[in-house]
Amino acid sequence: MPKEVSRYARLKRFIRLYYLKVVRLNASPHQVAMGVASGVFGGCFPVIPGLPLQTVIAVIAAFVTRSSKVAAIVATWISNPLNWLLFYYIQFKIGSFLLPIDVKFDPATWQVSDFMAIGWQGVTILMFGGFILAIPMSIASYFIALFFIRRHRKRKALRMLARRKKL
Repeated sequence: MPKEVSRYARLKRFIRLYYLKVVRLNASPHQVAMGVASGVFGGCFPVIPGLPLQTVIAVIAAFVTRSSKVAAIVATWISNPLNWLLFYYIQFKIGSFLLPIDVKFDPATWQVSDFMAIGWQGVTILMFGGFILAIPMSIASYFIALFFIRRHRKRKALRMLARRKKL
């Protein structure tokens, strides 16, 4: 049982570390939040083994929006090995609903190693589904990140004022 607690504690520490890295970036809250949105946008695309597609899309989106590239790279971890199958399933459902392409897909038995077995048609469905999924998720992530960044900076400013008053 102690190993499970320590794994949870490590995961919590890892998430907190990257949260603090993002909110402490030396850029305006808007630029950091746009960077997070760019990263989430890129992170919604499928992971193609051997190709850093998500990171490339996130950094390009960050350049286009003139936002934080570091925040974009960190935010691509919205898609990670723990939830790839869920993302693939949602992307595939969205893509196959909107595109007239027929590809066999059984999410109950599908694994990441089967990615290349679905072929170019399957990849097209996943990419299109990822694009459609990325739009609302990146918009929501912008406002969520903006809220947390502003809150963090406001608390930091209040702590600094409190320290000055004590001196």
